[in-house]
Amino acid sequence: MPTHSRDRIVVVGGGAVGLCSALFLLRRGYKATVIDRGPPGDGASGHNAGIIATGHCLPTALPGVIRSLPKMLLDPLSPLAVRWRYLPRMLSWLLRFLAAGRPSRVEEASIAITSLIEQSVRAWEELVPVGGTEGAFAEGGYLLGYLTEATYRKDAFSIETTRRRQVPMRVLDQAGVAELAPTLSGRFSHGVWFPNAVWGDPRRLCTRLHQLFSEAGGETIRSEVVGFEVGSDGVSEVRTQDGAIPADGLVIAAGAWSKSLTAMLGFTTPLDTERGYGVDLPDPGVELPFPILSKDFHFALTPLPQGLRLAGTDELAGLEAPPNFRRADRLIEASRQVFPELNPSGAERWMSFRPSHPDSLPVIGRAPGYNNVFLAYGHDHVGLTQAAITGEIVARLVDSEEPTVDIYPFRPTRFRFGRP
Repeated sequence: MPTHSRDRIVVVGGGAVGLCSALFLLRRGYKATVIDRGPPGDGASGHNAGIIATGHCLPTALPGVIRSLPKMLLDPLSPLAVRWRYLPRMLSWLLRFLAAGRPSRVEEASIAITSLIEQSVRAWEELVPVGGTEGAFAEGGYLLGYLTEATYRKDAFSIETTRRRQVPMRVLDQAGVAELAPTLSGRFSHGVWFPNAVWGDPRRLCTRLHQLFSEAGGETIRSEVVGFEVGSDGVSEVRTQDGAIPADGLVIAAGAWSKSLTAMLGFTTPLDTERGYGVDLPDPGVELPFPILSKDFHFALTPLPQGLRLAGTDELAGLEAPPNFRRADRLIEASRQVFPELNPSGAERWMSFRPSHPDSLPVIGRAPGYNNVFLAYGHDHVGLTQAAITGEIVARLVDSEEPTVDIYPFRPTRFRFGRP
């Protein structure tokens, strides 16, 4: 493989997508520099359910979600809520979201999402070990759990769509769920088991990625990007609060903050943030052998070395509004309806920003009007799942190689670009 030791690629964003992109670029011989304001995993990449969700092949905008949207938006503690002060800024996004919920659009999005997730574990294995004592992930799958028959039947569209994508899965009755783990006996009326998934502590994973990047000679700069210098060949310099950095190429992988960066280059995509809340319990009083996603309450329970993580809910309120940690408390209340013995003592609440486009698809590709700028952001609820395969795609694009995934559905120009 040819080396590019004189070419410096600057990656803006030190989350999972940015670090994976930088690592793949480094392994192809590029000089890679990562710029981020905080430490690895400080944002959404380290604050999520920690699942490489190989069964997640559906967009957020589903017909059932669309029908329930008005009712959900009236309840500030519902699984999907909007701050009314932010609503005027969200109207365009919400209209696109409604359009994305049409069955034909859902089918298209599902096919596109599947193309990424079916290569997700393989791409992660290119970077870090999976399984075993040295692995960054635990093997063993995850379960969608349904408390009631009614909830299970309401999810028929999602289950059937997932089955059409030929995702490895098993639909279980109450007895089948109990066979997976005795601790689940009598708790769920139905379940869907995804055996090929892996999971782990996402913050530790990001720290490990950064360690691998640094050991291989990568450079990390803790600063904030304030602008770009553009020459005849594209972006030639990245300006930060602490000085300018020369660049032969640029990757924008800054999650929810990517929109402000692309605006500096003269275009935008309809990117906004779904604020996700979570709770870490150090002594939960419940031992789970694998993650569980509650379909009744729309959140995940993930066993981590330091305890149990509860993660879920969406709040549309932008990047500036203060957190509403009542939403995190709601996760504890919901968990105790499934596991009454749950111990909430010592709960650590958090909130993160999920970068989302209305169609739940990321932007992956060359920036319009720039030969040396590449975009990789907007991964919705599955940024950790899609991070490694996205990083591999970015490295191939920089090298002018065909990706292993058809990236046409993720093209930046699928939206009508507006001036910032």
